Amino acid sequence: MSDTPKPIKVTILDNDYLVACKSNEEEELLESVKFLNAKIEQQKLSGNTKGNQNIAVMTALNVVNEHLKLKKKNEKASANRGDNLARIESKIQSVLSRQNLDLFKEAESQ
Repeated sequence: MSDTPKPIKVTILDNDYLVACKSNEEEELLESVKFLNAKIEQQKLSGNTKGNQNIAVMTALNVVNEHLKLKKKNEKASANRGDNLARIESKIQSVLSRQNLDLFKEAESQ
């Protein structure tokens, strides 16, 4: 498999584009184009936007908005996981400390 990018023809808003793409990234590129074309079609069907340039800009804004919302949600989830792990670690340390204290007291009493 070659790492040298090759031109891939894609069609967006009825315009053909050649996009330099590594062979191992071609499937992702085509999925991205399919996703973008679907979002463009949604924007067209909404009837709120006329003209390809306006449709492209509004679609880009909507996609970026969705991306940022998901990014924020993932960051919050990651922070919550970190907090949860810290709580679990604290509980484990507490239990282990009590067990060590109990073992120490048991050894002293013998």
